[in-house]
Order: sequence, then structure tokens, then C-alpha cells
Amino acid sequence: MSNYDFRQLSPADFEQLARDLIQARDAMVLESFRTGRDLGIDFRHATASANTIVQCKHYVGTGLSGLMVDLKKEASKVAKLKPARYMLVTSVGLTPPNKTAIQALFGEVLATSDILGADDLNNLLGVHAEVMLRHHKLWLTSSAVLQRLIHNASFSQSEFDRERVLNEIRRYVSNAAYPRAMEMLGSDHVAIISGAPGVGKTSLAKMLIYSHLEQGYELVSILTDFQAGLERYQRGKKQIFYFDDFIGATFLGERASVFTRNEDRAILDFVEMVRASPTARLIMTTREHILRQAVITSEKLRHSRLIDSRCVLEIGDYSQEQRAQILYNHIYFSELPDEYRSALMAGRFYREIILHRKFNPRLIDWLSSYQRIKKSVPVARYQDFVRELLANPAEIWTYAYENQISDAARSMLLALYTFRGKCRPSLLKPAFLSLHEFRSKRYGFKTAPSDWHRALGELNGSFIRPGDEIDVIDPSVLDMLNAVVRRDSLNALDMIDGAVRFAQARQIWTFAIAQGNGNVLSELAADPARVAAAFQRLLAAPRKYGTEASAVVHFDDSQELRIGTMIDMAQVLHSEQLARIATSAVMALIADWEDAPVDVADGAALLQKLKTCTLYPSLCSAAVRAQIVRALVMEVSTGCRSDEFRALLDAVEPNELDVELTRHLQAGAHIYRAHHFSGELQECRSADAFNALEADIEAINARTSLDFEGPMDAIREAKEEFERYESAYVDQQYEQWKENRYEDRIGNQAIDDLFDSLKKT
Repeated sequence: MSNYDFRQLSPADFEQLARDLIQARDAMVLESFRTGRDLGIDFRHATASANTIVQCKHYVGTGLSGLMVDLKKEASKVAKLKPARYMLVTSVGLTPPNKTAIQALFGEVLATSDILGADDLNNLLGVHAEVMLRHHKLWLTSSAVLQRLIHNASFSQSEFDRERVLNEIRRYVSNAAYPRAMEMLGSDHVAIISGAPGVGKTSLAKMLIYSHLEQGYELVSILTDFQAGLERYQRGKKQIFYFDDFIGATFLGERASVFTRNEDRAILDFVEMVRASPTARLIMTTREHILRQAVITSEKLRHSRLIDSRCVLEIGDYSQEQRAQILYNHIYFSELPDEYRSALMAGRFYREIILHRKFNPRLIDWLSSYQRIKKSVPVARYQDFVRELLANPAEIWTYAYENQISDAARSMLLALYTFRGKCRPSLLKPAFLSLHEFRSKRYGFKTAPSDWHRALGELNGSFIRPGDEIDVIDPSVLDMLNAVVRRDSLNALDMIDGAVRFAQARQIWTFAIAQGNGNVLSELAADPARVAAAFQRLLAAPRKYGTEASAVVHFDDSQELRIGTMIDMAQVLHSEQLARIATSAVMALIADWEDAPVDVADGAALLQKLKTCTLYPSLCSAAVRAQIVRALVMEVSTGCRSDEFRALLDAVEPNELDVELTRHLQAGAHIYRAHHFSGELQECRSADAFNALEADIEAINARTSLDFEGPMDAIREAKEEFERYESAYVDQQYEQWKENRYEDRIGNQAIDDLFDSLKKT
């Protein structure tokens, strides 16, 4: 018979186990009410003629004495409920006299066969093995498994004592990656658990280990290299080998010496030996970026099947219910005082944590550790502390960025940062090469022609998600890079110097002037010559390129926006050098407008900036403004969008328009009404879009005196039709909403009931 210790199960875990065992034993389906104010009912089986009620009592602390005191109260509840059958499940061990005494409290509604104590549960687990397989924590709570684990020499060497094991396993929640990894171990005998920092790789690995301990495997913990595994390997013996962080926590791609002693060959030899053995299993963990880096660096690993044995664990592997269970388990088994638990309960704050887009098991561990917060986080600030941790989980990525990736990978992340974390490979590659070359000269590291592909492969699946567009794998990667630039503000200058597009440098400038980034702004102000030289170079950066289909694609800021940005910088940094460059650029731009089209929206914004520019008087002279106004009006006269037209009208003073310019403005309004309005109207997809178009038309009508009554009527009719469609759509979705509403409410109620149980502890 199984010998499980149910002490490490939370009340919610225990109730689920009891439900599954009763359903298996009695072939019935029980309604689940979860933990909370149950009114004497945890589960129920209702038929037309009678009801069966199940009550669970998980008394790991007070034992039998506490159980009997509580059951006297429960007996009065049962008498009011009047069920046809009452069942009691408890984690307390019961003798025959104990069951008789319990039965006497409830009367005939409770048969002694329906009083299930710890021994009965262990017996049922032996009969119904399929239930045991679904409840992973039982493997560790078995006394035999515990003894096997505690006295294992390898784990003793790795300092996995009993208390640490129990603390970790009781907080674990299974996820979608577990069956994938189990299948790998069953078919291939090898599983590499990889993923981003803090996602739960080690916890998953331990659950896999514990499942094999239950099956009689000997654990062999590999601490340094695979030679230890070879020395412990015994042909025909059931052994499971575990190598945490098997490539190394500080592996760096540029340190080729890491694999100079045939470590890569040793890895592959050991893996193949385990694959060929019917009794051996191997579990290894690593961060995804480190695994990618190693595969790129080593030709042997690159041409092997090693990466095929990889099980990538992602936050998406955790459902909302599993997230709730993770948080619940961490809080239930934590040392958090009652007042901190109450802070999590206040206003259902735990829902905010569970639904947060940056939810991460490591963050949950941080916020539930009283040792980490007791000296620095008073209970009054606990909710704010948790919000700040979730909003800026940079610690999850910082160590890996600073210590575990190559300089090429860091250059790629910094280059991607200048594109706000998302960019096409064709644009990112030249930006990376430029920044990487600049950083190598500045900081004295070596580069190689393969750095682009190596960095891309190294970061794939850990920091970035490649594809048609390369994107950061999680928003918190950008949070980390924000923190890196704030702390080491020289990075800002490096990214500006290494930029190949003006928009990249403008992104850094936008970050520098944001609230809280004063040190970055000071860094730029401290070296105005370097900043001015970089932006002057970027003024000449190409804005567009042609395609094979003879199309023109714009991939950088307009010249008008570039100059406007430099005017802002000159004002903020009090840089006469930037002002002089901007003045020359304005003159060149006006000359270019003779042959090149004008960007009306950015040109209008530039005109607005000249109204407030005081650093360089000649830049905002009446003569300069007049030339810009004329160029903008002439561009509008050939046709433009309504929002561009209105931007021009907002930027130009009425007295700046002479008779000729007014005539050209009216010509542009006529062209817009005849050729562009209908297209804009068809593009409207929301009430806000209709309202914005209507406001633009009203502004154009007021300044040009052109008749726009027809377009205004068309806007109103289209808006009314859209609103009718929206109303019909809402009605159509109502029935679907009603169907989903109950399930959503039940899901939220289940989570609320689960956390309400913490109020009892």
C-alpha cells in the first residue's frame, strides 16, 4: 500500500485529491464548490431523489483532537442540510474506535465506510493509480520517496536537505510543459528544460525527478561535469541523472576556451549513452539564450540532435487557474504574517497579480518571501511594492544580460532597443553591425563576421522572438534595458553614435527627456559636441529605398521631423552648435523643396516649433517662416489628407496667407473634396474616426469658404449607419456573452473562494 504524507498538500490540493478518489471509487461525478465558506459542503452529488454531500477536513496541525472539535460543529450543519448520504474525508489517521466516535456524531447519514482517513486514502491511491499520477505532489510526500531523496549522496552533496525539498515541492503547480517533458523522457530518455529567467525551469525539473523517484529510480546529481555521471552510471540500473545549468551560468560566446577540452564531445557522449540505455534518464536545465549560444559556438553541438530534446518552458504554459494556484500555494506555505496576507486579500488584489501580463513564478516567490520584505516593505506599502515588482521585473533579466550573454548579443539588444523592441531583420542588421563595431572599438572586444548570426541564434527564444519581425520575447526585457540605460547612461551616447537611422537616435532622445531619466539627459548635455556630430551625420541618413517592384518604401524620419527634433534638442541642451546645424538644415530643406515633395504634417510641426525657438534668432525669422509657409501651401494645393490640411491651418497664422496663397489653399481644398474625401470616409472604422474627420472638414471649411455641406452630410449618414451596425452587432453578441458569462463568473468565483480560504489560516 502507498504511504503518502499529506502534510505538504494545501487545503485546495487535498480537496481535489479527495474528489478524484471518491469519483473513482464510487463511479460518480461530484459538483465542486472549491475552498471557501462552504456551509458544510465541499462537493455534492445530486439526483432527483437524494443528495450526497462530501466534506473534507485537512487537519495537519491539530490532528484528531482538532478534527473532533470541528466535527461537532459540522454535525449541526449536516442536520439542517438533511442529505441522503454524508461522506467525510480527512488527512488525519483514524482507528476503528475513532471512526465509531465520528459516526455517532452524525448518525445514520454517515456510514463508517464513508469516513475516509489517511490510511483509507493511501489504500485508494494504490487501487486507483491513475489518480495518483494526476497528483504530482504525492510523489514527494511519500515517506519512502523522502527517505530515498534525503539519503541520496548526490543530493546531500548538492545541499538538498529535507526542509528545502518540502518547501519547494508543496508550492509547485503542474503546467502544460510537464507532460511534454515526461513524453521526451519516455521516448528519448533525455529532456533539456530551457526557457527565460524565472519561468520555473528548476521546479519543473525537480517534479520530473520526483516522479522517477516514485518509480524506484536512483538520483544522480551532476554538479560540475559529465565525468561524475560516467563514474556513477551502472548498466541495467534505474538511474535518473540531473545536471542543473549544464552549460554554465557564465558561459560567454567569445570565450571559446569553454569548449577547448572537448566538453561538447563529453556532453554528446553522455547524452547518447543515456539514450541507448533502457534504464537511464537525463534531465538538464539551461537558460534558452545560453543553450542557443552554446549550439552556435560548438560545431559538434550544432550538428547533433541535442536541441531536439529541448522542452521550452514559457509563461504561456500556465493557465489562469494555474497562476492562481501558484500564488495561492506560495502565500499559503509562506511565513507572511496575517497582516500581509490580508493586504493581498484587500479589494481582491490577488486578481491583479494573477492577470498581470508580467506574471512570473520568480516574481511570485519574491513577493511572498517575508525574509526579503520584512525590513524594507511595511504592510501599508505591500500592495504598492507588489505593483512595482510586477511593473518593473528587470531583476529577472539583468543578471543574464550582464553576465551570461556575449558582447554581440548585448549589441543586438541595444540596437533592437532603439527600434522600441521590434524591427524587421533587414533594418536591424545594419543597425546592429554599426553599433557593434562602434562598441568594440570603444570597449576593446573582438568582432567576427559571424557575430550577427551568432547573436541572433543566441538570443532566440530567450530574449527575442525572431520571425518576419524580430521582437523582444517579453515586455520586461525592455524594462530591463530601460534600467540598464538609466544606470549606465553612456549606453545612450553609444546608441546615438552607432545609429544608422535618425529615428533610432530620436528614440534615445525621447527616452532622455522623459520623467525620471535626468541622468541620461545630463550625459548628453555633458558632451554636446559628440551629440551634435552624431545628429549632423544622421541628418544625411537615407530615408527611403526602392524595391524590385519599383515601389518606394520609407523607413526613417522625414527631413522635416529630423530638423524639428534638433531644434528641440538645441533648446533643451542650450546647444548653439545644434542650433547652427538646425539653421543650416532648414535652409537646405527649403532649397530641396523646389524639387522634392514636402511632408505636410511634419512640416507643419516644424513651423510650430519655430514660433517658440529663441536660441538662434535667424532660425525663426519672418523670412524663414514665409518660405516654409509657401512650400507647405503649394504642397497642399496638389492634394493631401484632411488631417495634414488641418495641421497646416493650425500652424499658419491668417496674416501669413496673401491672396495668391489663399487661392492655392482653396485649390487644395477643392482637390481634397473631389478626390480624397471619399477614400478617407471609407477608412473610418470607429465613432472617433468619424468625429475626427468631421472636425477636420469643419476646420477646412471655415478657412477656405468652400462648400463642404455634401461631405458633412455623407459623414453623418455613414456614422449613423455605422452606429446601427454596431447596435446590431452588440445584439448578436449578447447571447454569446450570456453563455460565456456564467463560465467566467464561475472561474472568478472559484479563484475568490480559493483565496478566501487563506483567511482561515
